[in-house]
Amino acid sequence: MELRKMLFRKEMKLVTLLLTSLLIASVSAATYLSLTMTSTVSVYKSNVYFVEGSDNGTAGAVLALDSTNTTATITGLRAYPNATFTYENVTLVRNNATSGTTQIRLAPDVNPSANPEDFEYVKFALNGTGAGNQGWLNFTSSGAAWSNSGTTSWVTIPISTQWSIAIMTKATSGATTGDSVTITIKVDVD
Repeated sequence: MELRKMLFRKEMKLVTLLLTSLLIASVSAATYLSLTMTSTVSVYKSNVYFVEGSDNGTAGAVLALDSTNTTATITGLRAYPNATFTYENVTLVRNNATSGTTQIRLAPDVNPSANPEDFEYVKFALNGTGAGNQGWLNFTSSGAAWSNSGTTSWVTIPISTQWSIAIMTKATSGATTGDSVTITIKVDVD
């Protein structure tokens, strides 16, 4: 009988403990704060986009723009062994905004992996009309791997203005005709 009372007391203590825990948990769960946010996103046409430059079609360079002019693909660029070759104006970046301040910069997307032994460099310069060079993004080769100079500083491009992106190339003395590399850069807009 005494054992039964002892078991009954332990069961009651356990039940009391479980009920107390359940009560504390339900009170704790009922005292949280909930924040709600609703966002509406609308599609706008970009005020900054690529336009065709006067060097398009010159010395093999061919510019292709997507339907929104926010993606430019340039094919046919040339590099010569031991000689720097420059395309001054295959494409331009246009700021078509009518008010406010717009800043842009050149940034590497990924380092190329192909043929580092065949190239010394491929360089991109943002050239501001009347403002000169606004920054270089250089991809250079050690002969074994590519590296880049990193993202350029932000520069303010005036309203209703377009700046060219010059491209300079140089192949190594041992490069073979037909060797190539694909380099992807970004024009960040703030």
